[in-house]
Amino acid sequence: MRVLVIQHSAADSLAAAEAVIAELGHEVITIRIDYQHPIPKSVDCDAMIMLGGPYPLTMKNRPDWIADEQELVRRYMDGGQRILGICLGAQIIASALGAPVRRNAQAELGWHTIRRTSVPSSLVDESLPARMTVFQWHRDTFDMPNGAQHLYESDGCRNQAFSLEDRVYGFQFHLEADLRTIQTFLTVSKYRKLAGKGIQTEAEIMAKIDRYLPDQRKHMISFLNHLLPPAGTDMTREIDHL
Repeated sequence: MRVLVIQHSAADSLAAAEAVIAELGHEVITIRIDYQHPIPKSVDCDAMIMLGGPYPLTMKNRPDWIADEQELVRRYMDGGQRILGICLGAQIIASALGAPVRRNAQAELGWHTIRRTSVPSSLVDESLPARMTVFQWHRDTFDMPNGAQHLYESDGCRNQAFSLEDRVYGFQFHLEADLRTIQTFLTVSKYRKLAGKGIQTEAEIMAKIDRYLPDQRKHMISFLNHLLPPAGTDMTREIDHL
């Protein structure tokens, strides 16, 4: 399987997911927005992962590549490919499908517990728990795209995850984050100076890593094994199952 990865900044990488995808036997093709790589105009991969980044869709003057990325989302959806959007990536999927992206009532920075909100898609039911504590780093939120299944919520943010046709997923949280990701966010992100409800201090975030990061990694591995089955898997059977 060829997996297109759209990386918007150096800080927001595949992180822990990179080794998992490699172990599954898939080829990764990375587009670096921070290197001014152009967004592809056509679908030439089997799946797409869109990562986070410091480009809130609530900004007045959006970069031109955002519209190009939204169009690519629609093409991948029309082609039946699998898509995962993380944080900004999830917001781009939602907005590409006509759903508003807006400022959330509060920021979420640090470790926050999310809960399942509905009867899940089969892929989520098989790969993720009904309740988990995950790493968050966001101020904005998306509304549900038309026809999407609402999957998770937290105390501070109603819309944490959605799915469409059990093959397109948007996660507001960072399952892919590893220790380096967290340390980088705490060092370079403009959000690190925020304070208020839903915002944990650096000391609080780092103190909870040993408690929450190992389980988050297990959840990420489980989900990717279902979303991107190992090379050689009969994808026809997988799609029929989904």
